[in-house]
Amino acid sequence: MRNKISAPVPWRKSIEGWTDTLKAAGLSAQTIKSRRYKMVHLSWLLMPSGPKDVTTEQIVQAFARQQWKPETRKAYRNTISSFFRWLHKSGRRSDDPSLDVPRVKKPHAHPRPCPDRYIAAAMEMATSSERLMIRLGAECGLRRGEIARVHSDDVVADSAGRSLIVRGKGDKQRIVPLPDDLTGIIMDARGYLFPGRFGGHVEESYIGDHISRLLPDGYAAHTLRHRFATTAYAATHDLFVVAELLGHESVETTEHYVAMPDGRLREATAAVRLTESATWPSH
Repeated sequence: MRNKISAPVPWRKSIEGWTDTLKAAGLSAQTIKSRRYKMVHLSWLLMPSGPKDVTTEQIVQAFARQQWKPETRKAYRNTISSFFRWLHKSGRRSDDPSLDVPRVKKPHAHPRPCPDRYIAAAMEMATSSERLMIRLGAECGLRRGEIARVHSDDVVADSAGRSLIVRGKGDKQRIVPLPDDLTGIIMDARGYLFPGRFGGHVEESYIGDHISRLLPDGYAAHTLRHRFATTAYAATHDLFVVAELLGHESVETTEHYVAMPDGRLREATAAVRLTESATWPSH
């Protein structure tokens, strides 16, 4: 992509108008930044056509040329659908060329909780800041972007101790209980726990890169979240509680984060085995 910040001239005014509607809807600055980035990227892919004359076929071809992972492909499809839906409803186009863009079926991966031995090894190598990143993922179940945005003002008191207000996907908020020592560290930060170089907080990619560097190949920040989900379910046997802690709308999503312990799987298969007295058919 030629320019990841500015859209090409034919698209610029429309993208800014669409972005204003996201701001008016009260979406977070991070969400707006992410969606705008994707739409600017798409506008370069669709050039030389402008927003008022691009066709469904051109959009499909642009998507087909990209080597995106399913979750990335789905996010880009949602972005372009939002943009052209606004363009159509606002009267700037008589049709919506994104309607017939094929929907993306995101495959559900198996849970992959990071083993505690790998986490312990990572903690040994990590800086004090990196250890906080790992703990927020493994002990609190936070996503990369949520870790990046941890702020001292988000610590609140409740009847049992202190918790963290977490702003997750879609700007949905949830409350996650904090260990006492983490509470003190976050409150002592007096601002963002991971401040950016030029104000604000670090990017979520910064968190992801640091965690991935410390873990073995195949394990990353999200596998710490899987570890949290698996451990929390083992303690509660309640998917609804785990879903609440992870910020999931549906326990069906949570099921893909929870790995059943090997011991429980063996117990289940042992319980259904036939007894030795069973009569087997002769051949």
